[in-house]
Amino acid sequence: MAFEDIFPQPLRQALESVTRIPTYGERGAGRLVYNLLKLDPPERKEVVEKLLEAAEKLKPCKECYLITDREVCAVCSDPKRSKRFICVVEESQDAYYIERLERYRGVYHVLQGRIAPLEGISPQDLTVEKLLERIEKNRVKEVIIATNPNAEGEATANYLIKLIGDRFKNVKTSRISYGLQFGSLLEFVDELSLEKSFENRK
Repeated sequence: MAFEDIFPQPLRQALESVTRIPTYGERGAGRLVYNLLKLDPPERKEVVEKLLEAAEKLKPCKECYLITDREVCAVCSDPKRSKRFICVVEESQDAYYIERLERYRGVYHVLQGRIAPLEGISPQDLTVEKLLERIEKNRVKEVIIATNPNAEGEATANYLIKLIGDRFKNVKTSRISYGLQFGSLLEFVDELSLEKSFENRK
């Protein structure tokens, strides 16, 4: 009997679909799908329904690109947040991890990725131009670069610091400190380390 006859088509299609998600290869897709199938049918159905609901309702904020269920996210629409301070992150989850610290009172800007030449990702593929527009429009005082402390994150940070410095002479740029282990991702850093890195930005 051929492998195609043993391997259920719905399972194959589910695995192939999950691999379309960035960072999910064959093994990651397998872990997700096989573990999902271990749930009881009602739980499994609820998880799938919640994912469908999220896919339908969530979208990037039109100001900062933070994932939200509104046109303008809760951070950008909060009159108590200062738009003169922008914290630049790679992805929405990075902003949410910083937000959990409850210390930062500025706004965010989500790049929707990082510069990665080997993957064909250039600054033009990110939301860099929108960031520059916001800096000019809101007369920003400081841009805090909170990209991940790895090779791509550092390249992205250096690019932004030079770009902003050349275009906006009076805007301060800072980088979260190197208390974070190089090669790590913000989403996996404990809150105390992230808080100290944010406070000790340079």
